[in-house]
Amino acid sequence: MRTKVVFLLIVLLLCNAAAVSAAISAVDLAVNEIRPAASSYADVIAKFGYSKKQIVDTKHQPPVTYLIYSGLRIGLSGQEGPVAVLQLDTGQYQTSRGVKIGATAYKVIKEYGQPDQQIINGHRYFIYQLESAPEQRLIFDMSEGYVTKIIMTSLTDIP
Repeated sequence: MRTKVVFLLIVLLLCNAAAVSAAISAVDLAVNEIRPAASSYADVIAKFGYSKKQIVDTKHQPPVTYLIYSGLRIGLSGQEGPVAVLQLDTGQYQTSRGVKIGATAYKVIKEYGQPDQQIINGHRYFIYQLESAPEQRLIFDMSEGYVTKIIMTSLTDIP
């Protein structure tokens, strides 16, 4: 009888631990020490060099200038403003906890806890917020059943 009670307590504790969202920190929102709302254009150039291509997205105010690197897009607020978005598109880069493109939902939840899940324009997203600054988010696009894109952002309208 005693072992059954202990077993049930362990199962309940494990279920509760899985249901609690793991808090993310500023370190979770960085790629090569570049982080939204904390890094500058000069920081990006120092870490990655000049990009071969730039795209300006005028949907935002101020417009976001994306610096395009292989497997990585870095969005700047304005022409040379602070970093607003980091978007990982290939397995060349990974999060601080080792999650990269192609990772399973199990891997993401194991590393970050239960996400806020949203479906937007047919895409399924796992979203984690920085508690001290909720506008800073770590977003995993899980539309294909695995991670197809990782977004680190301080913009409120992404994805």
